[in-house]
Amino acid sequence: SPYPAFLQYVHRQLQRDYREEDLRSEGLRIFTTLDPFVQQQAEIALSTRLAALEKARKFSANTLEGAVVVSSTQTGEIQAMVGGREARYAGYNRALDAQRSIGSLAKPIVYLTALEDPQRYTLITPLDDSLLVWKQRGTSDWKPQNYDKKFHDKVQLRTALAHSYNVATARLGIDLGVDHILDKLPLYGIERRPQPFASSLLGAYGLSPIEVTQMYQTFADGGFRTPLRGIRAVVTADGIPLQRYPLNVEPVAAAAPVYLLTTALQGVVSEGTAQGMSNWLPPELKVAGKTGTTDELRYSYFAAST
Repeated sequence: SPYPAFLQYVHRQLQRDYREEDLRSEGLRIFTTLDPFVQQQAEIALSTRLAALEKARKFSANTLEGAVVVSSTQTGEIQAMVGGREARYAGYNRALDAQRSIGSLAKPIVYLTALEDPQRYTLITPLDDSLLVWKQRGTSDWKPQNYDKKFHDKVQLRTALAHSYNVATARLGIDLGVDHILDKLPLYGIERRPQPFASSLLGAYGLSPIEVTQMYQTFADGGFRTPLRGIRAVVTADGIPLQRYPLNVEPVAAAAPVYLLTTALQGVVSEGTAQGMSNWLPPELKVAGKTGTTDELRYSYFAAST
């Protein structure tokens, strides 16, 4: 198949939802959610961007790797999946299996939790971005640093998210309660619970790209969690449906705070860490996104929706 990463996702969904003997029946017809045009564009975007990064940083060719997942914000249908730089290689699928520290991609849950308490927090609430030393039993003292190695005193909540200030976010998350925030992860489709350390507020835990997509799917859909899927229907050779995959939507966050979060994430693109996108996309798209990096830029991410 020319789409091995996507088909691997389909196979896992089939194995989850059907008995092995049913899957071995002759003549089954499986209708998937793949959009070949979106898939092609995702493959081109990944390969060209990795090549450009290697050239800019003077890396050897084919040094960097990556993955792409594209879903419909309305239905949760996976439209494209690229599991690695060699899109036709049916091997390690980074989109499904590469669990890497997600860094600042974790921050929107902290800010959404704050915005769910409008008596205390709004988009212009001042946050403290001064030196923080956090002591916690079972781990060494934690001193989060901002990417620019500076502190910014008092900053508005929306500005702290747009510029991804680690210290302001950590203080906000500690004020809200680390366990309280981590307890919310299952609402956004994240089943594995990170260690209850303050560093988890800044994404010091690993997720795969498909798990990140599920998390951001909920933000993009106005607070409704829609399970991701790659299959629309399975029918027998006689056209009898074995199973359909109905739209399964569950509200997990109120519309108002999610709307405010989306506005703040639009600020990430218009004035913050993803401002470079403004050179390529028209402002009327109102892209809401979040960058994420780990120490020394070993892993970098971008999650966005329109």
